[in-house]
Amino acid sequence: MGYISRNFFERQIPELYPRLHRSISAFAAGSNVDVDDVLQETFLKAFKKIDQFDGESALYTWLYSIARNITIDEFRKRKRKPDRSNTPADEYGIAADEPESNEYEQKEIDDLRNAVSELPDLLRDIVVMKTLEGLSYDEISEVTGVNTETLKNRMFRAKKELAERLKKNGV
Repeated sequence: MGYISRNFFERQIPELYPRLHRSISAFAAGSNVDVDDVLQETFLKAFKKIDQFDGESALYTWLYSIARNITIDEFRKRKRKPDRSNTPADEYGIAADEPESNEYEQKEIDDLRNAVSELPDLLRDIVVMKTLEGLSYDEISEVTGVNTETLKNRMFRAKKELAERLKKNGV
């Protein structure tokens, strides 16, 4: 069983917080869940239970699991499925309109953002974890509890659906 000190954990927060914020923002996009509140609760819970961290997964993966579960609990409390139809592009880690972006590039970014936001939750979550966070299928499996072969199949379906949605929109 692995063990990390609270001191080590505290030193990791500046590196882990932005990644978790981006991931949970994408996960909760379009809902009225306050991502900062979720992350505050995540780090507090993790700090209190750091002795339960077994070291078999990466610290980020463990924290992501906690944050994801807290977010799901918030969805349940609100009994409302997130509406991602008007989600800002930066919540998906896709750059929003920048001065050097031309109108055509911005349209492509918006089309991609909209296509990702329209994916079913299971597929969207895998796309976010795999492409934005760069998690391996094994790490995603740790977070979701879904075996790696199923994740690979879902990623294949997600890519296919994204391609179909983009093609349908003339991209």
